[in-house]
Amino acid sequence: MSEKISRRKMLKGGIAGAAAGAALTFPGVAKARSSRKKIKWRMQTHWPTGVGYYQDVYVRFCENVKAATDGDLDITPLPSGAVVPSKDVFQAVGRGMLDCAMIWPAYWIGQVPVAGHINGQLYSWESAAEMYGYFYDMGAIEVFREAYAERGVHFVAPVPCTGIALYSKKPIRKIDDFKGFKVRSTGIAAQVFEKAGATPVFFPGEELYQALQTGVCDGAHWGTVSTAWDMKFQEVTDYIVMPYLAEINNGEVMVSQKKWNELPDDMKVIVEQCARTAGLDFLRWSGYNDVVYINEFQKKKMGELTYMDEDSVAQMRKYSIEVVDEYSKRDPKYSKKAGEMLKDLLKMAGRI
Repeated sequence: MSEKISRRKMLKGGIAGAAAGAALTFPGVAKARSSRKKIKWRMQTHWPTGVGYYQDVYVRFCENVKAATDGDLDITPLPSGAVVPSKDVFQAVGRGMLDCAMIWPAYWIGQVPVAGHINGQLYSWESAAEMYGYFYDMGAIEVFREAYAERGVHFVAPVPCTGIALYSKKPIRKIDDFKGFKVRSTGIAAQVFEKAGATPVFFPGEELYQALQTGVCDGAHWGTVSTAWDMKFQEVTDYIVMPYLAEINNGEVMVSQKKWNELPDDMKVIVEQCARTAGLDFLRWSGYNDVVYINEFQKKKMGELTYMDEDSVAQMRKYSIEVVDEYSKRDPKYSKKAGEMLKDLLKMAGRI
């Protein structure tokens, strides 16, 4: 009877196999691994436990790290608000109240303005390849890591989903339709909406459904179509605005700088690679389910897809770059570097 190969065994055989191979050549490596102290971390997210990507992306990341380290690094995934409110997670990681987090960078752009570039800008990257090129080929990731390190945090990797979708209680086809529009938004995106004439308001995730239901806000974004679908936005809105406000929208994995520095080098590699894999998991989950849910939205006549015209999209991109430049002036040490890299990419792509 053939043995069923589990994902855990495959992961251990793939990622951890390199370390095992090294141990055959260098016996001291195996001895060091077998005798080293087990490490336990606590991780927090901003995602509610009921959404599909909580298990498929967040919990799986922790499982992958544990499997690839043979249990030497065991990360406990905690839900939103378990230790501190989402807006305080960055400080909690920096101060050691939490060891790590998988979360959304826009919450702390007031403390670290360049975090907005980790999220991504409206109407900028048009593919995951562009985003990853910006981080790893153009070197933006080093800017983020330097900025975070000043506050005792190590930025590990972006965790992307397939964009930012706007759910709305009224149709949005032209930029003038944003005038007086109360939109739940955060970060740099909120400032772009403001330039377009909208009124940004903020509610934590657990209050969003009711805010839309009661008309306290006219629209909201929570990642892409599928991530917001799991938050039930389709039940309390009538429209999904196309094209997406952004084709790629990043969360992040961060670790206490002190805890990161204490990790053996092989574990650092594993955590970083598992964080990148979490990004691929999130892209897969959100991309596939976008197709499923948009199809359901249309087939069941749950509402209407409305399309912004090209001139309005171009104007929103212009506003987005204006906000990027404003942040560059406010934070020349980090945001200017990250902003210039983004503008260089957009110029090469012919979008500005």
